[in-house]
Amino acid sequence: MVTERLVQKLLAPIRRRLVGMISRAVVTDINDSLKRQNLQIKIHYDESLDNVERFQNYGFSSNPSKNAEAIPVAVAGNLADIVVLAVEDKNVRPKDGDDLDVYVYHAEGHHIKLSKDGKVLIRATDVTLEAANSFTIISPETLIQGPLHVTGGISTDLGIFATGGITSASVVSGSDLTAGGFSYLGHFHKDAENRNTSALVG
Repeated sequence: MVTERLVQKLLAPIRRRLVGMISRAVVTDINDSLKRQNLQIKIHYDESLDNVERFQNYGFSSNPSKNAEAIPVAVAGNLADIVVLAVEDKNVRPKDGDDLDVYVYHAEGHHIKLSKDGKVLIRATDVTLEAANSFTIISPETLIQGPLHVTGGISTDLGIFATGGITSASVVSGSDLTAGGFSYLGHFHKDAENRNTSALVG
């Protein structure tokens, strides 16, 4: 005779597989030395799983903090084949962003922010840009707030070349160099008789 209790017993394994397909977990350890990052996670407060593969989007890789939250998924409903598809630490995530803002962030607070109108903000204590061949800035205007220290020479379309100091060469028409409020082309010196020299002509 088929009873409700028998049906429940027969369906119990299927129910467990369905319930366990997607769940919440807490990250307790990270192994980032493998081709695919492995996590140790804790599910349902008491069950720990080791060597759980974490799938990350191409071009992005991160080491989550311990106690970060994860979303584990049982592949094809197989509880013996669990992978992690998402990890987030809500305690360090940048908040109060505008619509469509994108952040690449670190737990210590420094981040790269992409916002509307094509604006990019890099906020950090120290930034190093390393290029093996060349580094090009294409901008109609460049502003540097604070002292500028250059370890090599400086050359400009103005025809000025500097190595440890600025020495003049040919001057390109229409260009000028201003430093400390003084114009390179319009700068005067005193001659031996204390008369103003002629201004440089561009």
